[in-house]
Amino acid sequence: MKQLLLLLFALTATPALADDFGLWTSAEVQKDITKTFSIDGGFGFRAEDKLRQASRWDFSLGMTYKPVKFLSMSAGYTFIHDYTPTEAEEKYDDEDPTDFNGYNIDHAYWRNKHRAVFSITGKVDCGRFTFSLRERYQYTHSMKDKTLRDRYRGLLPETMDPSAYTGDLYEYNGQYFTRLTTEEQTKKVKDRHYLRSRVQVEYNIRHCKWTPYASYEFSNNLSEQLKLDKMRLTVGAEWKITKQHRLDLAYVYDNGQDDDTNSDIHAISVGYKFKF
Repeated sequence: MKQLLLLLFALTATPALADDFGLWTSAEVQKDITKTFSIDGGFGFRAEDKLRQASRWDFSLGMTYKPVKFLSMSAGYTFIHDYTPTEAEEKYDDEDPTDFNGYNIDHAYWRNKHRAVFSITGKVDCGRFTFSLRERYQYTHSMKDKTLRDRYRGLLPETMDPSAYTGDLYEYNGQYFTRLTTEEQTKKVKDRHYLRSRVQVEYNIRHCKWTPYASYEFSNNLSEQLKLDKMRLTVGAEWKITKQHRLDLAYVYDNGQDDDTNSDIHAISVGYKFKF
């Protein structure tokens, strides 16, 4: 029990120590159809940017087939309503790549995504430890959407005093520009294919309803010759409240850029599952 209290303290203290953090929540319902086949549905919500911004809503449906004790196969679909924050891009002269001439600023926007996954998971018990390896193919179709783009051009020379300039000036990132235009920008449809590999270890504590675990996951971009785009480290514990109700509490460190996140983030993950 002492170890569990230390784990809970570490999870709740993490946001105060991190530069940026989020809260990922989920609720899932699972129904066993037979001894080897089950279906499930779930709902998720995420808040990021130090909990100041809702970043994702999702709804999922799936099924799992377990032909033998140590092997399971699953497939599923997830609808995602995803938030993309403001993005800034430096612009340079086409003829002289060293000649900086302004910024393109895309406003924040929400986009819908459709995702399909297929996973194979193998498990092996070693004493009170359980080791598992999951290989997941993930396809994400991001729908077309629109946002606004600000174009800052006409950089004012650093040697010139902005107060001495008689025309219109527009400030961005501590710099001054003489021209600012805003236009509608179309975000094109995107299709991304990933292979997500995860290794995990669980420890079964005798006469305890808490099962601590740790996992490491990495995402390889199948469209770019298995380029490593992201890694995820998770440390947590599952609480088996009753035979039907379970609660999962974890710390997640997400690093990289894929079709989910585009930066490093520390997050607290809270998940509830009802099995019947």
